[in-house]
Amino acid sequence: MDGPNFTAPPPGPEPPAVDAFLSAVDHAMNSNTLLLTAVCEVPVTAGNRQDVLHAFLRSALFEQLMRAADRCRGWYNLADDDDDRPCERPLLRAGFRATTSPLGEAGFLARLHWMLCEAFSPYAHHYPAKEAEPLVRAFARELLGAHGPAWSFATVSPDFLRSSFYHSGEEEPLRPVYFDGSDSDTATFVHRDRTFHLLLTNGSP
Repeated sequence: MDGPNFTAPPPGPEPPAVDAFLSAVDHAMNSNTLLLTAVCEVPVTAGNRQDVLHAFLRSALFEQLMRAADRCRGWYNLADDDDDRPCERPLLRAGFRATTSPLGEAGFLARLHWMLCEAFSPYAHHYPAKEAEPLVRAFARELLGAHGPAWSFATVSPDFLRSSFYHSGEEEPLRPVYFDGSDSDTATFVHRDRTFHLLLTNGSP
């Protein structure tokens, strides 16, 4: 049975509050932080979000959004190489689970603070709490809005994109890769009605 269809908002620059937070996480965690936004043809609920997420990850739109976000943020890690080693496809890692676990709004906000203040920071770029708070607050307001129906939040096991195995040295990776095999690999799923966001980090030395 086919899954739901997905669309994405028109491409454009990130709002300043979103760009400021993503850039701050990049700095704190030494991450290539990405935010994907899409719309599902059916409402996303706590009961179906695992299936919706899996369908989205397997969709052509997911890869398009990943590559577009990678370009827009200036990383170019997911682009084809211009040497004799073209990137493999797809971006998805075989056998992924991408298991979702409920998070709650307080847990979501705490996770954003953790990214700036507590997550492993290889170059000691943690933000003081007083600097992190306005970044988190402005990002959450831009992402979630000030009013309206409540959003739902979930963590996602970060096993669905290829890993560099930087921290384990398990094997030669199939490129392109995103995750690095450490606790700095995170995926956070935020949804309300038909709209959802997927926030990704991959901090590494």
